[in-house]
Amino acid sequence: MKKIIITGNVGRDPELRADQSGNQFATFSMGVSVGTKQAPKTDWVEVSCNGKLADLAKNYIKKGSKLLVEGFPSANAYINKENKPVASLRVFANNVEFLSKRDDETATDDHSQSNEPVYSLPEAGSSSNTLTSDNIPF
Repeated sequence: MKKIIITGNVGRDPELRADQSGNQFATFSMGVSVGTKQAPKTDWVEVSCNGKLADLAKNYIKKGSKLLVEGFPSANAYINKENKPVASLRVFANNVEFLSKRDDETATDDHSQSNEPVYSLPEAGSSSNTLTSDNIPF
């Protein structure tokens, strides 16, 4: 079993599309910070979700949102038009949680002094859980 959990900021608003059989899915990119403070780097990950989670993503996820995404990874390598090797990572999400407030996409990420809840998207078929800053162990 493969499973990945990533946190980062959404790089573009989700795009909602349908496959050949009519099933809807949403895709968006996420920037994930890696490296150190002296040598920061951002890896870009393509996130895909389907079903009810795709509808929720389209309605609530916006560029700049800070998210936690849980799902399974898929790596892809190919040669691009310039004849250079390229690799990409896609995560097929089965759980997406907001790590920033829904209405506060332009504010700073420092929510440690705020007692307001952090919103999360419910998993398909489950009840909604609200995550507060008191539940985070750091």
